[in-house]
Amino acid sequence: MNKATSPFLKWMIVVACGAGLAFFVALALRPERIPVEVTKVQRGQVLVGVTDDGYARVRERYTVYAPMHGNLRRLKVHAGDSVWRRGDPIVILDPSDSELLDPKTKLETEAKVKAAESSISRAEELRTVALESLELAEHEYQRALELRPSNAVSQAEFDTAEHRFRITRAEVRASEFLRSLAVHELEVAQAVLKASQSPPGQPMPIGSPSDGVVLRVLREDAGYVAAGTPLLEIGDPKDLEIQIDVLSTAAVAIQPGNRVEIRGGNSESLLYGKVRLVEPSAFLKISALGVEERRVLVLVDVDESTQGQSKLSDGYRVDATIIVDSSDPKSLIVPTAALESSMGKFYAYRVEPTRFGEHRVVRVEVQLGKKDRKHSEVLSGLELDEIVVTYPPEKLQHASRVRFDAKTPRR
Repeated sequence: MNKATSPFLKWMIVVACGAGLAFFVALALRPERIPVEVTKVQRGQVLVGVTDDGYARVRERYTVYAPMHGNLRRLKVHAGDSVWRRGDPIVILDPSDSELLDPKTKLETEAKVKAAESSISRAEELRTVALESLELAEHEYQRALELRPSNAVSQAEFDTAEHRFRITRAEVRASEFLRSLAVHELEVAQAVLKASQSPPGQPMPIGSPSDGVVLRVLREDAGYVAAGTPLLEIGDPKDLEIQIDVLSTAAVAIQPGNRVEIRGGNSESLLYGKVRLVEPSAFLKISALGVEERRVLVLVDVDESTQGQSKLSDGYRVDATIIVDSSDPKSLIVPTAALESSMGKFYAYRVEPTRFGEHRVVRVEVQLGKKDRKHSEVLSGLELDEIVVTYPPEKLQHASRVRFDAKTPRR
């Protein structure tokens, strides 16, 4: 009996050893686990925007010109100096004798006085109309603010009321600017008329058209200047707007009232604003690569609540993103870096645990909604809190074994 079973036991031992050896050889030769970075599918909002650079500029800028030929005295103001009161003399001009004796100049000046008086009347009428519109728009906006928490008004109706309020407030500001400019033109014309009737040698002071700060001195040295020569610019550096030039192909999606996120230089503070105007005409611009581009100017009003947080000033460069569309705030999103495209379709690598305590990936097709530079909205293919691979390596395939650091952020 023992002699009969001995060969069988030996054969079983050989088979078991061979199977064990084959198992360890297969285990040693199987592909190594691929290191990957992972993240979780989460809820959030995708903001679709048009990003481009622009610059900040003073909204209301006054340029002081020489009203007639003469000798300019050296300016005593410099860039950054404050003009405390409108009408303060900031430029002294000694008119040419020929200008004072020229009857044509006198007639032209008298016509300018009448034109300036008419401009003042017109600006006052526009201001009256703008104030009436502002009162109605502010009432509708305040009512929308009160009803918004209870969802008695839709988001579109609220945005319309807010946009109308901003537009009418800008119209009031523009009418006041026009009136101030007309008053300044009247004062200058009256000064020229008075100088033309005065004896030669009388200096003619030119007052400031507005309170504010000297932004730029265009002509500082004394010397002869011709009529119409720009001398300096005055404005309020705190009253800024943003000018952005975008490609005309992107401008078709931009509407007045669109929200804008603004970053100035290396500043980490984020400013917000609203599109006030998309100019109706495009212009030609040559890019840094020498490519001809059709671009459109977009003007943005900076929110007063965030404007004080920035050190932006006139002429400073900014990076701006104009939000033209957005997904639902509770939509499923994944980083765009977790997606790969093939034949017009998008795929993601979902990480799943195995029975042996390891992880493998499953390549799944996903349907996408709205996308921005960082995130994409997932309509189907993935579920909340599922783990996906970001920046998938080229050698990663369906069913590949993977490993990842437990400290890897899963955001």
